Amino acid sequence: MFKNLSMLKTDGTDAAQKDYLVQCEGKEVCVKTNRDYTKTHMWIKNTLEGNQKIGVTDYAQQHLREKVGLVEIFKNPTVGEEFEVEEVFGTIYGRPCANLDEMRCEYVAFDLIAPISGKIVEINRRIMETPEVINTSPYEEGWIVIIAPKAKSDLSQLITAKAYKKLLEKQEKSPFRVL
Repeated sequence: MFKNLSMLKTDGTDAAQKDYLVQCEGKEVCVKTNRDYTKTHMWIKNTLEGNQKIGVTDYAQQHLREKVGLVEIFKNPTVGEEFEVEEVFGTIYGRPCANLDEMRCEYVAFDLIAPISGKIVEINRRIMETPEVINTSPYEEGWIVIIAPKAKSDLSQLITAKAYKKLLEKQEKSPFRVL
């Protein structure tokens, strides 16, 4: 069965559980307790149909500097395509910002790494047209894709909300690339 009991939860809300608020790198980050996480700052949540909804965490969206400017799913632009666990399937780019110390303009990029293997069932077209939705609603309307999982064994690699909270509390290396 599943190692992470939270994977058994569905899209129904669980009012009894409180979300975590974590102070991380000078910012307050929300960790939803009704989903599981990866160490690469992606979340995954079981849908009522048994598929998996995938998105980026509040930590990730806050560290993309200002607002998300572009979401690119470069390998799997269509429903029905497949990807493997730990495969980079896209990138989120933050809007440009000035680095006054080095007198240049920088972009911050975040790679979308597949938390499980599976086939794309749905792509959130809203974030392609209005990518800043990821900033305003990373856990609800800012999801990236829904996939039908290939193997349930991939789910054992995920961490619980409590473990993700602890990861943020000791966060040492940023997962973001400065371009």
